[in-house]
Amino acid sequence: MNEKNRLGILAGKGELPWIAVRNAIEMGEDPLVFLLTDEEPPEEYKNRCYKVTLTKFYSSVLKSLKKASISRLVSLGKIPKNIIYDNPQFDLRTLFLLAKMHNKNDYTIFLYLNEILKKNGIEVLPQTQFLKNCFLEEGRYGKRLSKNQVEDVAFGMYYAMEVNRLDIGQCVVVGDKIVWAVECAEGTDECIKRGGALFKKGGAVVCKVAKRNHDPRFDLPVTGITTLESMKLSNCKVLAIESNATIVINKQEFLKKAEEFGITIISIKEHLTDKDKIKKINGSWFSFL
Repeated sequence: MNEKNRLGILAGKGELPWIAVRNAIEMGEDPLVFLLTDEEPPEEYKNRCYKVTLTKFYSSVLKSLKKASISRLVSLGKIPKNIIYDNPQFDLRTLFLLAKMHNKNDYTIFLYLNEILKKNGIEVLPQTQFLKNCFLEEGRYGKRLSKNQVEDVAFGMYYAMEVNRLDIGQCVVVGDKIVWAVECAEGTDECIKRGGALFKKGGAVVCKVAKRNHDPRFDLPVTGITTLESMKLSNCKVLAIESNATIVINKQEFLKKAEEFGITIISIKEHLTDKDKIKKINGSWFSFL
């Protein structure tokens, strides 16, 4: 491996960065991991890890990447939105950078940081570059939806797209064609718990989408077993996702757990709010893997 072309993985919370590390190694890469959170890395990868501080982007993140001769970078894992407010320690150049931004939404921050990385010879790669088989084919996985649930999927996907268009979040929880919760800074899992609890009737529908014309290098929606656990805890019964734009962590385990919890997964490719298409998907049997 050419040390001047080394792969870096900027790692937030969760399992996704480590799946990418494993796959990258299998593909002949020699990745280094730059940890943005305090989560402990898997034992077998500890010798590849460096702790960095996002609020010190210039003096910590960028300096570490350049020192390690990183020329390609993948950003994966959850990075809490309040990371710049909880006991922040900024370097001066990062403070100036934040002051220049017209807002501090996730995508705005990404664009600015990406431009700095590019100027320093570091290319940000698509998030799926080292994630094998990470999308779920279009179909229904689990119990057939009721007529009301089909309508809630179409209704919820519309509002999820609107919320995402405004760069607020990726997820909404709906029931009886009422929006019970919108994902904001708290993240998907807390949104699900809140929305499911508010829908006293039980069996709410969770809808999660990517931004239209999304940038594959940044913030693709992700779902996994923790999402299902939050749904079970709050008695949500349906998860609707975008089949060609939602990363599913460990697909086989995810689908087995959904079956165990009695949760139906509806995976839709394009025309996410088309009720007739959703009816057609609902009518087609697609077994768990």
